[in-house]
Amino acid sequence: MNHQTMKTVDTPRWRGALILAALGAALALGGTANAQATSAPAQPRTGAQIFSSTCAACHQAQGEGTPTYPPLAGSEWVNGAESRLVRIVMHGLQGDVEVQGQVYNGAMPAWGTTLSDAEIAAVLTYIRASFGNQSLPVTTATVAQTREANAGRKTPWTIPELLLIKVGDRK
Repeated sequence: MNHQTMKTVDTPRWRGALILAALGAALALGGTANAQATSAPAQPRTGAQIFSSTCAACHQAQGEGTPTYPPLAGSEWVNGAESRLVRIVMHGLQGDVEVQGQVYNGAMPAWGTTLSDAEIAAVLTYIRASFGNQSLPVTTATVAQTREANAGRKTPWTIPELLLIKVGDRK
């Protein structure tokens, strides 16, 4: 190979191929792809982190909402029956919802397939204690019981359906 040929070699690509080959060999020999990941478990995300990555785009960073999506600050749904709130986050919400005297009609997606029971409890506890709200925490056990009681549900909730649920019910 002459000097001119050396200039045309794509070294980042070449290094990438070598790294992939070494990684493949290590895995084939029973190694791990990331030794650090196996030595220290990942820290669970906080309610604030989950809110920031999952909820803030619609409800805004300070929970003030938008003309389409309701505020979480001072919301009677956030500060009300936790079993209803868990259902909303788990399965979503469609149709009109009145918050602080104003009607909103922005569809909320279901997060139950994306977030674990602990993550739902963490984000709801965060919301219920932030933005001027002062409600009690939501436990992972409450979320798990609500998930189990509603395991067959595949559609978002509506406000009329939620209002039929007795406060404290796990159905």
